[in-house]
Amino acid sequence: MSNPVDAPDVPFTVEADLVLGKAMDPWLRGGGADVMVRQGEVPEALPGAQAQGAAWQCVPGRVLVQPPSGMRFLVEGGETIRYAANGADDLDVRLFLLGSPWAALILQRGLLPLQASAVATGRRVFAFACYPRKGKSTMAAALASRGRGFFADDMLVLDPASFASGPPVCWGCTDLKLWPDSVEMTGASAESTVRTANGFDMMYATPAARSHCVSGRLEELYVLHAGNSDMPCKIKQVTGRRSLTLLREHMYRLRYALAIVGSAQLSRWLVALANSIRVWQFLRPMLPSQFDHAVAHIDGALPS
Repeated sequence: MSNPVDAPDVPFTVEADLVLGKAMDPWLRGGGADVMVRQGEVPEALPGAQAQGAAWQCVPGRVLVQPPSGMRFLVEGGETIRYAANGADDLDVRLFLLGSPWAALILQRGLLPLQASAVATGRRVFAFACYPRKGKSTMAAALASRGRGFFADDMLVLDPASFASGPPVCWGCTDLKLWPDSVEMTGASAESTVRTANGFDMMYATPAARSHCVSGRLEELYVLHAGNSDMPCKIKQVTGRRSLTLLREHMYRLRYALAIVGSAQLSRWLVALANSIRVWQFLRPMLPSQFDHAVAHIDGALPS
């Protein structure tokens, strides 16, 4: 269902009954869109679910997502997302919708979601992956303060149809989200809180520089690792089975992918992806006092 490999626009269009954020603007249409996002009735269970976890169930063509927030989302056929807000406001619905339900939709449409943030130079995209709250969004925002165009936060959408023709075609779809200390460290501008819940102070933020391209080609993925405070920054290329392991670990909702596209297809995609990009491990100290040094180190390693 994806566009040709060098398509300059988004892989599909969306019509929604709530605001999805600035990053989704290129995807949105007022009518005739490929995907509809609407509030409505959502079942509490999918009878005969063939795969499931604590907060989701899957049958062929349908995925039910039930985050702890009490909201429910039903994703069907790569064409609709129906949500039951159950008292949540639009801000909270947006946050949860563009996570697990969006990943399910991406997979149903034959695309691959990678849990990564990214910057771009022209259409050349460089991504950063790590476990939650270990700095991928902060790294992308910090590089934006050095003139790299911010491209994606948290989810990078890849087109498997492009894997055999060089670096993969990719898109970003979610706004930058940062904790207050990261806003200060990266030169980004805070906009609004991500959630209305008391005590949750993560912010939507505007990066210092944005990519002017809606789509790009992913050339390199840097997997971030924390080192000791006295350890120098180190970048090491990863190949073979280890690169496949890292790509698999940083899929956005791996269990969804296994349920929706199957283990065999996912393995073929990951092998092709590993052969089409360079994968690196970036070991750096996590102390705030060493942050600028780590950013300068990776900035110097990225192609201009």
